[in-house]
Amino acid sequence: MFKKCIAWGFAATMVLLVGCEKGEKAAADPAEPENIEEVDQVEETAVEVYWSQPIDSELCQTVGECRDLGDEYGSDHFLSFISGLNMSNSMSYLNVNSEEDDSVLAFPVNEKDDKKQIIARYEIKEDTFVLTDGEERSIFNGIADIVLALFDRSKANLQFLDFQEDVYPHVNSYEKKLVMPANMLEHWLQSDTIAILIHEYGHLLTWNEANFVVSETCPDDQFYFKPYWECYNTDSYMNLYYHEFLKVYDEQWLHAGNTTVEERLAFYETHKDSFITTYATLNPIEDIAESFSFFMLTPYNDSPQTVAEEKVNFFYQFPELVEYRAFVLKELKDRKDEMWSFY
Repeated sequence: MFKKCIAWGFAATMVLLVGCEKGEKAAADPAEPENIEEVDQVEETAVEVYWSQPIDSELCQTVGECRDLGDEYGSDHFLSFISGLNMSNSMSYLNVNSEEDDSVLAFPVNEKDDKKQIIARYEIKEDTFVLTDGEERSIFNGIADIVLALFDRSKANLQFLDFQEDVYPHVNSYEKKLVMPANMLEHWLQSDTIAILIHEYGHLLTWNEANFVVSETCPDDQFYFKPYWECYNTDSYMNLYYHEFLKVYDEQWLHAGNTTVEERLAFYETHKDSFITTYATLNPIEDIAESFSFFMLTPYNDSPQTVAEEKVNFFYQFPELVEYRAFVLKELKDRKDEMWSFY
């Protein structure tokens, strides 16, 4: 699947030309069988061209070099990151904001943090986070520092970082806000916190106002997230991801999600090879964010065996994201080497 995903640009032109040539030959001689080996060779060539594509980066010269450098920078920490990534495999995650979720962390739809007390608020001012409300704590300063270092705000606008008691980590893309639980941070391993932050950045990257328009209608070739009337642009990550992986699912899951734990369990058992974690089965928005997190914080897999693994590799077709992955993993490595700490 990934070979087909990255056969674009110049490489895609090569495939297209071969395809046209084959079409002409088939019209002339319908009985002549297709040369599968030749098609495979063209796809292999297209992949090689893609990885060799130059990239405007201070870190690496080609897309393939960015991929390999990311693996090199992350090699010492992938094992610790995977524990944080797999936290969402816990069956308790299927309870998050379900109908049965009566925990103090639960919040009503569209009222995520209206009734939660802000313990501290940081606001971007002159490209740095400044404490503008609440109390200062070293752990808050550390999180603000790592968020500022890792989040590429040119791709995902973030203006506020709030710390609140008893709240699930989440983003509000409309308010350009990231919310973290003030009373849980000190109990998490730093690698687990990094996994959560990357997941939330995945939301900002794939679920923000630059990627969709709010509309009562949407063309058939664009993903329409009906709960928020969001019609995703044709070239947005979410729309491309939808067409690659999600069109096969029914309306209930695509647009409303499964609201009870029983529904979520049944859905996961039916589709477990297609989702990288149990939490990814909640809805399309969580699915793409979970796949993005594994793309960022696990080694490149050149032989995906499941749809879930193909979803992780989906992001490698975008040079800007391959470069961003290398940057993040280098930043994390440098921090650990210099400070013995990510933040």
